[in-house]
Amino acid sequence: MELRVLRVNLSKGMLRDEVLPKGFVENFIGGKGFAWLLAKELKPNVDPLSPENKIIFASGPLTGSGAPGFSGRHVVITKSPLTNIFLDTYAGGFWGARLRFAGYDAIVIEGKSEKPVYLWIHDGVAEIKDAQDIWGKTVSETDRLVKKDVGEKDTSVASIGIAGENMVRFACIANDGGREAGRGGAGAVMGSKLLKAIAVTGKPSDKVSRVTIANREKFEEACNELRDLLAKNPLTSILLPSLGTPGFVNVANALGGWRVRNAREGVFERAEEISGETMKGKIFVRSTACYGCPIGCRKISQVKEGPYACTVEGPEFESICLLGANCGIGDLEPLAYAAYLCDELGMDTISTGAVIGFAMELYERGIISKTETEGLELKFGNYGALIEMIRRIAGKRGFGSILAEGVKRASQKIGRGSEYYADHIKGLELPAWEPRAFWGHALSMCLSDRGACHTHSPVLDLDMSGKLDRFSIEGKPEAVKQGEEFTAAKDTLIHCLFVSQFAQLSASFCAMLVSSAVGIEFSEKSFLLVGERLINLTRMFNVREGVTRRDDYLPKRLMEQVHTIGPTSGKVLSEELLDKMLDRYYELRGWDVKTGVPLKDKLRALGLLESDNL
Repeated sequence: MELRVLRVNLSKGMLRDEVLPKGFVENFIGGKGFAWLLAKELKPNVDPLSPENKIIFASGPLTGSGAPGFSGRHVVITKSPLTNIFLDTYAGGFWGARLRFAGYDAIVIEGKSEKPVYLWIHDGVAEIKDAQDIWGKTVSETDRLVKKDVGEKDTSVASIGIAGENMVRFACIANDGGREAGRGGAGAVMGSKLLKAIAVTGKPSDKVSRVTIANREKFEEACNELRDLLAKNPLTSILLPSLGTPGFVNVANALGGWRVRNAREGVFERAEEISGETMKGKIFVRSTACYGCPIGCRKISQVKEGPYACTVEGPEFESICLLGANCGIGDLEPLAYAAYLCDELGMDTISTGAVIGFAMELYERGIISKTETEGLELKFGNYGALIEMIRRIAGKRGFGSILAEGVKRASQKIGRGSEYYADHIKGLELPAWEPRAFWGHALSMCLSDRGACHTHSPVLDLDMSGKLDRFSIEGKPEAVKQGEEFTAAKDTLIHCLFVSQFAQLSASFCAMLVSSAVGIEFSEKSFLLVGERLINLTRMFNVREGVTRRDDYLPKRLMEQVHTIGPTSGKVLSEELLDKMLDRYYELRGWDVKTGVPLKDKLRALGLLESDNL
């Protein structure tokens, strides 16, 4: 199987087609596997916002195929301007499928344009088009104007908003009315290249479509089995279709397991007011789904009148936590509007809520004052201040320009002890699920190749379900290692987390599914080996950028301070306990225990020792 890649050099205005080397699919499959290309071509210590950085948009071998949970997602891979390390960030919708329908498996973008442009891919060809008239527009305006320019039918647009143009370090890339490649600042990389959008036009019947299935009968049997599994699971057949991810609000609160007021506590007294059940009764309008997905977890909400009138997808659970509970806000309509603003301006709601919650804590502790905030009263619960600060961050105005750097850089600029309250791992702000409540999840976030990531390993499910004691370190290194290898392997297919985890798909099932699609036989062992190879490859990418064991830790505050209320009261994963888990994990991995660097024997066994730039 050959993968067709579009190479775009914006500095020269040149486009050319390439075919990946023989053996790529066998060793890396697709999706996250394009990390190999970034590692091979990107020199160490490149400034992520310089023309030398590259950004890759990629599909997987099942994208657009109709396989439930594997058809409607794509990945964006680059060096993160927020963390200065490897970044893979995923989005659902229709964009990825239409990229393959339009004739390509991936796009590699390098250089920098002299003026704002957008890219249009259709009928197996690509064009660089002028975007000066849409520079400065919001995400929804950009979507409308680009579709009007190219012809709206069967077109999806991945674009940046004002935050991306201003190179806010956690700017995202949005597509299909509320799907975002959200984490790590890929939108800022697009903005640095003066690339406003990428439009893809295509439908399944297009002659140039890259979607081919080697063994249709076997493939359809697997897809039918998967649909049956989804129909039988209460999470994918009842909770998500009914409430979407906001259905996890009351679950997280009952477990004392989400960030409240910059992670001071794990229980929020106003959780019910912003729960999925309340949202369904007050603002939900309809459900929608990504391409080929039977679940329909995407919820369109509407605030019909007043100062917060808007139509927004979600808000999703992570947005509800970080913009809501994390900032002490339990007012539903302003919270929905805050998520809408982040979508329109093009910013990751997790990092946005995290930096504002961080600033609110500094304000209440007297570390910053109205002098820094230019009169804005940044207290927990002040939703007016939240909304105004979102605008200031996107525009990089006043104190917003400091917060636009992310909590790590912002705390370094502010000083005065603020670093203690800046929660991040490797520069990436922590998401909703609280590490003090789930110790396996804490280890997984510490080891994630992109920083604090809640999707790196499914060990969180084991912590939550009680299959592993969530307040114990026993069995966690083994579970994290196994889980992250399986997840990385599935990320080469680009899977929906809900489908692959809640349907409890096995590695052998996934190997059979991809084998039937690509015509290359993967066993359970060889499929998981792809995941292990990628975990080591991205680790080596990060090692050459300066990452060592010292970066694999929780924020100091979260290893010292305890919650005082709820089921997590008094619980803390100390540095001593985390050290024990890290020692065991490195041993299992074949990495140096003192440094966290993969050993040569391990790299040689995985075929990575001679890889370029590693």
